[in-house]
Formats: sequence, C-alpha cells, structure tokens
Amino acid sequence: MSNRLLFSAVVMAILASAGAISFAQAADDAFCKDYARTAVSQYRSAARHDRCEVYRRDAGRWQADWRTHYDWCRGVKRDAAWAETNARKRALEQCTRR
Repeated sequence: MSNRLLFSAVVMAILASAGAISFAQAADDAFCKDYARTAVSQYRSAARHDRCEVYRRDAGRWQADWRTHYDWCRGVKRDAAWAETNARKRALEQCTRR
C-alpha cells in the first residue's frame, strides 16, 4: 500500500470513529421527542401560574417551541437534558407551591 493510500485510510478511520463517538454521546431521537414534549408541558404549567413568571424569563429553558427543545436535546448528552428537565421540575415545585 502506498504512503498516500495508507494516509487516506488512516484519516478516514479517524473521521469515521470521531463521528461514531459524537453520535453515541448525543441523546437519541426517541428520548429527545419525550424531552421536548415534557419541556413544552412544563412551560404550559408555568404559564398558568403568575408566580412562575420569574422563571419564564429564561427563554432558553422556558418556551413553548417543541422544535427548539428537541434540537437542543439532540446536540447534548442525555444527562444534560435530564438536568434541564429536573431544573424546570424544581422551579415548578417552588412557584406553584401554595
């Protein structure tokens, strides 16, 4: 095998493995669909309570756009998405408490 061909094969192997690694770390489609549904539901719950207004000012975390939540989730690890869901859950527990 010539040096050029060997070099090309090594570069292709590195690129292929890098893509597989980053894909494996990202949250999967089904998980992110559920994540986005939950995020929108949590937003709607917050919108029904005036005391939650302070939280809804964080437009990255609190918004009704399913696609934005889904796209964000697809670019992060599951742990990061779980952390966001749990942060919204804790905020809702605080602002909806009577």
